[in-house]
Amino acid sequence: MESLTTATDVAKAAFGILVRHADRGDTALPRDSSGSILAFDNHIHAIESLMASLVTEANDHLSAIKQTRNTFAPIHVLPDELLVTIWLLCVEDELQVDERLHALALVCKSWHRGILDHPILWCYLQDSCKSEWYNDWVLRKSQNCPLHLRLSSEDPYSSDVLISTAMPECRRWKSFILAPADNSESITEPRLTMLADANLDSLTNFEARPRTTWGRPYPIQLPATPALREIKLERFPLQWKSFNAPQLRALRINEIRFDAPTFTGFLDLLRSTPNLEILLLKGTTFTAVPSDTPPKNNYPIHLPRLRALLLSFPPSVLCDDLLRLIRTDSLRQLLGRTASFNLWEPPRFPILDNIKTLIPPTGAIDLYYHNNVHIATDPHPFFPIEWPYRDSDLTTNGFAFTTTNSAEMRDFLDIAQWISGFGMHTVVKLVLSNPWWRSGDVREIPPALLHHLPTLRTLEIREGVNANELLVQLGRSKRDSSGTLQWPWPQLDNLNLEAADKIEAHVVVELARSRWGDLSEYQSDVTSVKEERPAKLKSLGTPSGKLNTTDKYLMETLALEEALRPTGPASDL
Repeated sequence: MESLTTATDVAKAAFGILVRHADRGDTALPRDSSGSILAFDNHIHAIESLMASLVTEANDHLSAIKQTRNTFAPIHVLPDELLVTIWLLCVEDELQVDERLHALALVCKSWHRGILDHPILWCYLQDSCKSEWYNDWVLRKSQNCPLHLRLSSEDPYSSDVLISTAMPECRRWKSFILAPADNSESITEPRLTMLADANLDSLTNFEARPRTTWGRPYPIQLPATPALREIKLERFPLQWKSFNAPQLRALRINEIRFDAPTFTGFLDLLRSTPNLEILLLKGTTFTAVPSDTPPKNNYPIHLPRLRALLLSFPPSVLCDDLLRLIRTDSLRQLLGRTASFNLWEPPRFPILDNIKTLIPPTGAIDLYYHNNVHIATDPHPFFPIEWPYRDSDLTTNGFAFTTTNSAEMRDFLDIAQWISGFGMHTVVKLVLSNPWWRSGDVREIPPALLHHLPTLRTLEIREGVNANELLVQLGRSKRDSSGTLQWPWPQLDNLNLEAADKIEAHVVVELARSRWGDLSEYQSDVTSVKEERPAKLKSLGTPSGKLNTTDKYLMETLALEEALRPTGPASDL
């Protein structure tokens, strides 16, 4: 018999002996029982050791299989560049970047290594971080990557410390956000004065906005910023005379009431930024110019790349001059509050020459006449109206105008005529209302309005508006030179008179009869009734409390599409 050298061999030999004895049916022990028992004990121990080693080996294999399976999971096959982009999206607008990075690093070992190995993630300096070591760690880990500063702490001391810490690396500043958490008084003058001595050659974004509306902000003085691309200012003014940013792409200014630039100075600023693409001015009052200062407001402002323009000033400040002076061929979005009703009369402002191109192919126009006149493409180019507008919000083409002064009827008719010149672009909605209806005043709508807005789809008349004569003419047709019957507003398919308290009941009933009923009873020259009358309405709102049950049923039956008509016996007609 060969010598047994390993525990495996001993176990195999013992197992073979047991099998041979079992095959012979011999269950008796060998003659040398004492030696055999000792041998069997050794064999049993060897088998137990073997089983333990096999279990350990199996566990090692299972662990390797699990690790391999995790390695091939979809999240682990993403390239590092994509993961870094995802991580940046998680931290770029975070007020507590240190906590967010810490949370991301705890996801798994792979993310922990990735976050520590990419300096671009360690470029956000904040004075509101809870970790005292964070900003020092950022300056070491960021290497030569651009830095992003955010001052938003309630403690001015924290902001001063951060600026002092980051000032030696000011050449790497890419963005600077000044957003005090409590009020503008926490932004101290010495701290802002430090910016004037900084080297901001690499700064591309600057934003200053308080979180409250009280207190007078201190004007910010920026040195030369040759790389500056975007400015967002809310209530924080600049030292406008020293401001110079020739590469500026976006200028967003909101609610600057103190230390605002003069209008002439602002025009000069626009002339120095020929690459401007986004100009948003809201709620800003320009400083009055001394009477002895010669005007410089007659020179055009050429902004060939301008694509988004929002001008929304207080009623005392007109935006007409800016609309008149700006020259651009790439405009896609326009919003203006104007008090000049000759804005739409020839000769029009050059910026309005191609305004039809701003209307989206599937878009239309809404027109509202209340105290003032409001015009907007649908969908609205600046909706939702939230400040500050992000570039992602500035993607819908269109225009919107609101008159800041009360509009007389002749002004409204002129605007309606101007809109009619847009061609086949549909005026989806016309709303006629009266702001003085509670005092008993009545606004008369002349039938001349029917000569405009040929593509009108929806008409809504509200309280205090007398449109009886207009509705009478709406139910009358004329034949053109070719003998074709022509109806006013032939595409009208929605009529809402629910709030029209000045409309007479018999007028709307006659409208239903003459426009959508049997025309042969009312016009002797009609030879083809069904083919020439306009389409039925898709929706109808009858005057509240004006019509009895019979008249309301009659009007709805005649005017609405067949699927929308009320059920009832035909004899009721």
